[in-house]
Amino acid sequence: MKPSYDIIPMKKYLLLALLLFCFCNNSFAQTQMEMNATAYADYKKADAQLNKVYKQLMGIVTKSEKPLLIQAEKDWVKFRDSHCKFEASQYEGGSIKPLIYYNCLEESTKKRIAELKASIKDRNL
Repeated sequence: MKPSYDIIPMKKYLLLALLLFCFCNNSFAQTQMEMNATAYADYKKADAQLNKVYKQLMGIVTKSEKPLLIQAEKDWVKFRDSHCKFEASQYEGGSIKPLIYYNCLEESTKKRIAELKASIKDRNL
């Protein structure tokens, strides 16, 4: 016989996990405004790291690959921004919306950093 567990709807579980993550990760931010500001600062750090890794990759790709990488990055930024606007839209009118938006931007940016680092590693073999 399987144990019975109450299943929390996925959105509520993710929101709870996000709030717990933010509480633990945001230098003890207490108010929603502080959490939003911290999430924005965390995203900006990730964005700065992305720019650094992107420049590294641009420095090692061939002349014919550069325009392809530039276009890929433009397309990726457009997708990331649209995706995160969509993710945050369900919280329209709520004070948590910026937190959701900036955390999405940060996480998406970190994933892109990993992708670009993998490209650098592949080219340095």
